[in-house]
Amino acid sequence: MILKHSHDTSVEMLMDVYRELSDKMTKHRVVSFLKYLRNNDLNLNQYSILSYIDQQGPCLPLQFAEHLELKAATITYLVDSLEQRGLVRRTPNPRDGRSHYVHYTDAGRELVQGARSEGDESIMESFKQLDQDEADMLYIMLNLLRRKLFT
Repeated sequence: MILKHSHDTSVEMLMDVYRELSDKMTKHRVVSFLKYLRNNDLNLNQYSILSYIDQQGPCLPLQFAEHLELKAATITYLVDSLEQRGLVRRTPNPRDGRSHYVHYTDAGRELVQGARSEGDESIMESFKQLDQDEADMLYIMLNLLRRKLFT
């Protein structure tokens, strides 16, 4: 089936469909992410610490406090809870013996990476419902949209 461009299709109609699809996909990803956190007994602040380590490497607790805009005592509590679960470990700061760096463990890294892929997996399930012709058509249309919008 080949779609012809209809002169009746307005930019506003395209924007309406785009907004609806974008909103639904975003909501789906957020719901999947929150479910993943809940299933892994993580709160958003704990996940944010793990994610920050994933992006920045080992960090001092002060860096978490600044990034998350939380008090030092709250950061200590969060890091303690992650350490008790084996998701992070502390190592002494070689330049200042009074402080320590927080690293994530393999288990902590796996949780961060799992959270990032969780939303993708749920969207992939939606794509699997398409037959081959529908998948081919969607692929062509998405590539066309990408080229027109971002080149």
